[in-house]
Amino acid sequence: MPFEWKAGFNVLQFAIGLPTQRNSSANPRKMARRLLPVVAAASLLGRTAGADEGSSSFDIRPSVDLAQDIVERFMGLSLPPSTQSAQSEEAADNETGEGSQPPAAGEADNSAAAPSSANSNGGEEDKNLTYDGSDLIEWINSNGGLIHPNIRIGLDPTGQYRGVFVKTVEEGGTEEGIDEGDITARVPWDLIVKPKEYSPTVYWNCEALHELYRQFQLGDDSPYAPYINYLKNQPRGRASWSEFSAAGQSLLHKILDHNTEDDDDVSGLPPRHPNKDFTDTYLGECKGEDTDLARAAFYQFTSRDEDTLMIPFFDMHNHSNHPQKLNSLPFKPAKAGKPFVMRTTRRVEPGEQLLISYNRCNRQWYDETFEGCTSHSHYGTSHLFDVFGFVEDFPQSWDFRMHIEVDGEERWDDLAFYLEKSEDGKRLLVTFGDNYTEDPDSEKPIRENIVYLGKQLLRLKELETTLKEDKEIMEAVPSYEWETAWRYHEAMMTAISSAILASDFAFVDSNDDAGGSEDESKDDSASEDESGDSASGDGSGDSEDRHDEL
Repeated sequence: MPFEWKAGFNVLQFAIGLPTQRNSSANPRKMARRLLPVVAAASLLGRTAGADEGSSSFDIRPSVDLAQDIVERFMGLSLPPSTQSAQSEEAADNETGEGSQPPAAGEADNSAAAPSSANSNGGEEDKNLTYDGSDLIEWINSNGGLIHPNIRIGLDPTGQYRGVFVKTVEEGGTEEGIDEGDITARVPWDLIVKPKEYSPTVYWNCEALHELYRQFQLGDDSPYAPYINYLKNQPRGRASWSEFSAAGQSLLHKILDHNTEDDDDVSGLPPRHPNKDFTDTYLGECKGEDTDLARAAFYQFTSRDEDTLMIPFFDMHNHSNHPQKLNSLPFKPAKAGKPFVMRTTRRVEPGEQLLISYNRCNRQWYDETFEGCTSHSHYGTSHLFDVFGFVEDFPQSWDFRMHIEVDGEERWDDLAFYLEKSEDGKRLLVTFGDNYTEDPDSEKPIRENIVYLGKQLLRLKELETTLKEDKEIMEAVPSYEWETAWRYHEAMMTAISSAILASDFAFVDSNDDAGGSEDESKDDSASEDESGDSASGDGSGDSEDRHDEL
């Protein structure tokens, strides 16, 4: 597998003086200049054999294996016991899956899941499997709204996921597609489910939840019936992992290394706690009713809302932060009575999917001059998984919070980094820090960060081996939840191995003195190259990339 260094970014020095501290106090109110990648292409991920050209599927094993070799060789690590191994075994003994209705596969308003009629444990039929949204579009258009005539709702041509697409000529569209700046949707205020009091600067309240539940109770009698019935027909378990079955949640807690016996323990991998849990949020904070219908309304709201609004058609758009894929921008009402509007940000060709960003203008947003940055999200990849239940395509934003000891002092530290594909789509570029970072060097991982990530990488790899052979757990966890959990597991393996390989410690031998000479380090790396065990670059600023076969 090819392995690329971009020496122009001064990547991976050999003779290193180990830093002892990172500065994590960047000013969150001041947007710094967009960083060049501090580290480039430490993890060269080849496409999985047989993957489509547009696929984001990678064979991560070579990179994971290389990162594990580095961790074990340089840091002398062995597989640590899980912090919750005892409780995990006890939980596994108690998990039968009884009383939990597994979700049927089907529509997922993201690009992470393929539909089917039911999972291996049995389950309800997906009533939206063949839904084309024609009744919803007609309802909006006949009540003062507008859905662009060149738009269709449905499954993509491969049948893998549902979304909003520009019609092809064969589907009744035009050869021109949709031009830049065109309005793709205008939803009148009267068709939006909203609380009694609305403000564009209020991003959450209980009244909005209660109102959606009230419309769920009305059903066919609701003034929003075409939209409400669509929402009520959604299969359970797709919005957030807090909606997973008990067995599915337990699996994710194992993968994330969470101590489920102590809610105050924030150790482990992100996300630590489900973002909005039905029991704590709706029953506790909002004093709502504990019914199946209320639960369904709650999770549809938390995974589809535009702050305090539920907007028909808008919530069927899928997510991407890829600069070449992102093509649509929503504008929520500036005040009560105004419509919700969506426009294209570039020309969208026939057959292309209309995509929005669920965390627009986040801390690692690709363009600080982006005109749509009317607000700024702090959500990253783990938050999107937490709230919406899917693993986003690249680019991805990660933030690992870890408890480490530096110079004898225990502290919490955050390691933030950004993963994006190279232009040829075969490599991942790693950038430490974010758009608010004023000193890029201060955001590079220190040794203790890599030790922590290395331990987690070894644990995740071992966990995959053991849990995927545990028939009791496999039978207890509904298939959609099982696949989603392991998809996130793979994303974390990719992110962690990329950070390790992109660090200054990746190819420093465990026997090397941290203050050793650059020549000695070069000699060591050269011998490794000859043996085929490793690949390295000298960080000299050469303009040419270096390629080695692993």
